Amino acid sequence: PGAAYDRTFEIDVSGLGPRWTWGTTPAQNLSLAERVPEPRDELDAAALEYMGLHPGDHPGDLRVDRVFIGSCTNARIEDLRAAARVLSGRKVAPHVQAMVVPGSGRVRRQAEAEGLGRVFRDAGVSWREPGCSMCLGMNPDRLRAQERCASTSNRNFRGRQGPGGRTHLLSPAAAAAAAVAGTLVDPQEISP
Repeated sequence: PGAAYDRTFEIDVSGLGPRWTWGTTPAQNLSLAERVPEPRDELDAAALEYMGLHPGDHPGDLRVDRVFIGSCTNARIEDLRAAARVLSGRKVAPHVQAMVVPGSGRVRRQAEAEGLGRVFRDAGVSWREPGCSMCLGMNPDRLRAQERCASTSNRNFRGRQGPGGRTHLLSPAAAAAAAVAGTLVDPQEISP
């Protein structure tokens, strides 16, 4: 408040719905209501090939193998609350392996105190200790080649979560919805 700026920009994002990445960079993203686009250039075509997608594919038709809610950028307490709201009273789809990795020890303790850890465990989610984990395919937390992951990581380049793994970046709520639905869906489609 009271600061002087050279220019001020106001952007109305009230109509902006949940997004997903179809390619191998955060820039290759769409609304969860939109279908995979036609490639504009060689980079888009290479991304589609790597991700095993075709123009016209709908995110709701993509079977998700893994869900990763975590990393330092998307596992703050407000992120975990958003994911827990979607998962509360629900179960992870039988074919999905889901994990939640808090952004820090402090966040994990606060989440436990608020009962969020129990919500995740009751839903069938692996409630983990803080760390990088699958965000960068560390330790055994890696995707296998061609496994599709709904992830809250901050990057989705080739092999980020494991060699040949296919990472779709989503918000924590949308990743939680993918865990329940087994596909990429708008969290409002499964919310009460």
